[in-house]
Amino acid sequence: MKRSLILIALACGSVSLAGCVRDYGGYEADVGWRSYPYSVWYDNHYGRLYDGYWGTDGFFYFRLFVNDRNYRRAAPGHVFRDRPPQRRDDFRRYDGHSRRPPTGTDMPYYPGPGDRDRDRDRDDRR
Repeated sequence: MKRSLILIALACGSVSLAGCVRDYGGYEADVGWRSYPYSVWYDNHYGRLYDGYWGTDGFFYFRLFVNDRNYRRAAPGHVFRDRPPQRRDDFRRYDGHSRRPPTGTDMPYYPGPGDRDRDRDRDDRR
């Protein structure tokens, strides 16, 4: 009797956890959220960045506010992985990490657990 109750409790617990998982652009997040650090050279074109990430497509995606439900892709020329080729004074280096977004946030090209630096060696001209 006790054994069957334990099995039922385990089954109910796994079903309730499965209901908590959300899909963020192909990456399940709520149960196992994983933040990614980023380093960027940025010219402050969009204003102060709240957080962001380098997408698996090589572009930088960012939010300006904590409650933004969509990450925006930075336009070419405003965000670089390394010091910009122009060496202009208006670019500053920023280091941060992606913060847990609100449930249902659209996160295009969000890196999965094995994709952390997948595109690090790409020829970035953004």
